[in-house]
Amino acid sequence: MSSRFAIDKTLTVNDLRFHYRDWGGRGWPILLLHGLSSTSHIWDLVAPLLSEVARVVALDLRGHGQSDKPDSDYSFETVGGDVFDVIVQLEMDYPVIVGHGWGANIGLWVAARDPDALSGLVMLDGGVVDLGGMSWEETLERMNLPSAGGTPLGQFRANLRERAPQGLMTPAVEAAILSKYEVDDDNLIRRRLPRDYHIRILRSLWETRLEPLYEQVACPVLILPCRRSRGDEPDDTLRRKEAGVNRAARLLADVEVRWLENTVHDAPLQRPHRVAEEIIRFISERI
Repeated sequence: MSSRFAIDKTLTVNDLRFHYRDWGGRGWPILLLHGLSSTSHIWDLVAPLLSEVARVVALDLRGHGQSDKPDSDYSFETVGGDVFDVIVQLEMDYPVIVGHGWGANIGLWVAARDPDALSGLVMLDGGVVDLGGMSWEETLERMNLPSAGGTPLGQFRANLRERAPQGLMTPAVEAAILSKYEVDDDNLIRRRLPRDYHIRILRSLWETRLEPLYEQVACPVLILPCRRSRGDEPDDTLRRKEAGVNRAARLLADVEVRWLENTVHDAPLQRPHRVAEEIIRFISERI
């Protein structure tokens, strides 16, 4: 039975407690993976639409959201291993993984490590840019998020509304963004993912080459890259993404590319209906 609302649940994998959101639904199992420093709530607007045709679960990955945050390794071997074990525990046989940003890279690693594990992979604005083309110092400069620690909650909310694209900042979107932060007794916020862990994940992304992974993937893949209007995105950033998409399209055995135009990185919040439509179409036509 599908639902507009998720049930928050937990399970234990590798002696760690993992939080996930379960929308129920009948049909092909879909496991939703969020991006770096995000949470399962990034899918709150997309998942209810998917649950009309699929069984839908969104996971808080290790170190993120309400899942445990061990002072440990955050490599693809470790985080991807968590995902394999979650799939087994939830009895999601041959699921479709839908990954956003870093979550797309995790899904790609899972699909490459065990080509028979998934029935499909959707990479939403992730899994295509190989950071090895930059130095480690440049990667840190570009992708090490500024600290939000110590910002009053009211000021942070005001900043969100001021900077968001027109019409984007609804209460549901604000709640999804705020899920990335904890609020202390003084009403000050801080990120749920510790900065040191963020850097460990960046290092793993920087060290991992994508081409060998593409060559091992057997399941159908849908790439949904986002592209803002010209002039709103740095030229070198867009060039890297377009080149990465072209490389992935050339090396993956069974792949389809559908650009999301005039769309920011957080497409699940800006264009949830379009994202859901593409995923549902992909499953109905290819799975």
